[in-house]
This record gives sequence, C-alpha cells and structure tokens, in this order.
Amino acid sequence: MKENLSEDIFQNIKILGSDDIRSLVSMSEAIDVMAKAFSGYSSGISQMPQRYVSGIPGSGLDIFFKPAYDKRLGRIAVKILTQKRGGSLGEIPAILGVVLLLDMNTGAILSMIDGTYLTALRTGAASGIATKLLAREDAETIAVFGCGTQGKTQLEAICNVRPIKQALLYDINIDAAENLKSTMAERLDISIHIEQKLQNLKQADIICTATNSIKSLFSRNDLNYGVHINAIGSYKPEMQELDPRIIKSGILFTDSREAVLKESGDLIKPLKDGVFSENIIRGEIGDVINSNVSGRETTDDITIFKSVGLGVQDLFIANLIYNKFKGD
Repeated sequence: MKENLSEDIFQNIKILGSDDIRSLVSMSEAIDVMAKAFSGYSSGISQMPQRYVSGIPGSGLDIFFKPAYDKRLGRIAVKILTQKRGGSLGEIPAILGVVLLLDMNTGAILSMIDGTYLTALRTGAASGIATKLLAREDAETIAVFGCGTQGKTQLEAICNVRPIKQALLYDINIDAAENLKSTMAERLDISIHIEQKLQNLKQADIICTATNSIKSLFSRNDLNYGVHINAIGSYKPEMQELDPRIIKSGILFTDSREAVLKESGDLIKPLKDGVFSENIIRGEIGDVINSNVSGRETTDDITIFKSVGLGVQDLFIANLIYNKFKGD
C-alpha cells in the first residue's frame, strides 16, 4: 500500500519544460512577479536560507543549490543548477538545471520545472524591473555584454519597459553575437549591431552585463552620463565585470545587500582594496519598490543594479508558472 501511495505522489508531480514556460508566462508577467519577489525579500517576508555554490575541480563547472520559501505563497522552491565557465558547448547551454516547487504545508513536490529557461526568464525580468525603476524614461539604446541565453532575455526585458530603438551586442564569441542578432531581429522591431570595440558604448542609455569575466568589461571613460547598468554576472569573488570607478561614481542598488557583499567580485575586490566602503550601496531594489529609498535623482546619474540572483526569484516565478499551468 505504501508503494502505491508513493507512486501516486510521483505521478502527481507536474514536469514543465522550457516550451511550457514560454507558453504560460510572458516577459511582462515575469517582470511584475519579480517586483513582488524583491519587495517581499527586502521587507523580510520571504525567506532565503544560505545558498550553496561550488566549483567542481577540473571540470570548469559550478554547481548551485538555492532554496527559498514564502508563507504567503505556501510554497518552497529548491533550484539545482550547473553553469559551465567559458560559455555553452555547441547546442548545450552554459546553464542547466531544475527547480522543484513544493507545498509548504505537506512537503509534497508539486512540480519539476526546467531551470535553464526559468533562470534566464527571471534574471531578465529582474533587470526589467530595475530598468523600469532606475533608467531614464527616454532611454533608446541598449548595450548587451554576453550574448548567450541570458543576453536574449535581458534584451527582451529591457525592450518591454523602455522604448528601445537600437541594440549593441558585445561578445568574445562572435557566433553567439550573430545568433542573438538573428534570433532577436525576428522578435523585436529595433536596429541591432554587433560591436567589437568600445568606441560606440557612449551611445548606450542602458547596459546589461551577463558574462563570466574576471576583469572589467569597460571603463568609466567609455560611458556617457545618465546610463543605467544591470550587472548580472560576477556571482563569485574572483569574477568582475565593472570598473570600481564606475561603481564609485554611480548610485548602486543590489538584489540582496548581504549576498552581493559575500559573493560578487564587483564589490569584494574594490572593498578589499579600499576603493570604497560598504556604504556605497544605497539600498536593495526591493527598497526602491517599497519606497524606502530613492532611485534615480537626475538625468545625469549613473545608476547600477548589481545582482547575483536570489532563490526568492526562482520561487516566485516557479509559483507563477505552476499556478498558470493549473489554471489558478
């Protein structure tokens, strides 16, 4: 009898792939739910136990274990994810994983959801809500550094919240840039250019960085005043995408103050060198959503959203996907 019960429980787990996610949740819906996720996290309602990140020696692979729960939702999410340093291998994406969605009252697994596209969707949506809150209203040109799966959803999200007319694509892998250009040219009515030099970066009103770089991608001198930056790479202490002088001259917001200070080389390195103090962080993006701190103040401000990715993002997007699948 116990065996039958166990079989019934496993038969009830809904397995949802990337095509299911695309058909169920639009980018605009994902952006809206990210606002709720960040608001709940910064107000202390959502809980996120310490995540685990480890490099596997000799493999060029990082593995992530990220749990989160929220009593309002009555749900728990656990994401298991791998990320290949150096980018994708042919048709195999650089980021692979699954998200388990559980009932908080019974502990039952409700769904197993493709974590590869879910991660790209919620990360793009995070930059979308940050851009909506912090970028200039008249922003028309975006530059994307890193043209993999993350680059696609970054571009899609920004075009969802600002009247983008032009995109500049940067990637050390020209094939990846060409692929992103051809893919997004079919979806977006904008001009897309592949760039290899930084001389045109001053045209950018918004910059998204989604790389595994260990050194700054560009300098303060490459930027124009008023730019907004979404920095979503640099999730480990040895990684660094942003020139510390950019951070020092800008207004910095994070997804999680605690997580960024522990995990991102964008802050860990310059803090260790005494370039600036932890007070450089004005607040979390959830604090802006909750109206506890101000965002952009002038058109010349350089605003920065530094994200390492939070389990609460996975929880809220997984919950949305599952509820829409169930018709709730």
